[in-house]
Amino acid sequence: MSKEKDEWINLLSPEQRFELAKISIQTSMPLIDSFATSSIKTIMMLNGGAAVAMLAFLGAIVSTEFNKWILGLVWALGVYSLGAVCAAFVSFFSYISQSYYNQVETIEKGDFYRYLAIGIAFGGAICFIMANIIVGVTITWY
Repeated sequence: MSKEKDEWINLLSPEQRFELAKISIQTSMPLIDSFATSSIKTIMMLNGGAAVAMLAFLGAIVSTEFNKWILGLVWALGVYSLGAVCAAFVSFFSYISQSYYNQVETIEKGDFYRYLAIGIAFGGAICFIMANIIVGVTITWY
């Protein structure tokens, strides 16, 4: 079956193959876009929501005997905020990547910005995990 498919594609002219590739990309892009958008939203919601919760928690413990936790929780708040900023950068670099992909001769630059966005997305997820560890250690050890 795959050999027949390869032979059929070889019968197409280069222009026809290019158009076929464009159609294939156009049909798969909405799915890829939905995954990327939901990933960016998830990173933003996790870190941003945790930062807001941390602010509320800090406000509640300022005048209690648990005020010794404040320094650690402020560090965690900073890391959550950094994770939320990562989500914004992921969105920005995804846009730049797509701009380069729209120009056929700059696909390598598009790949660079796509990988950069993926790396920053992982960084945002790592920020969330690190901030949770900071909160856990702060509450446990102080």
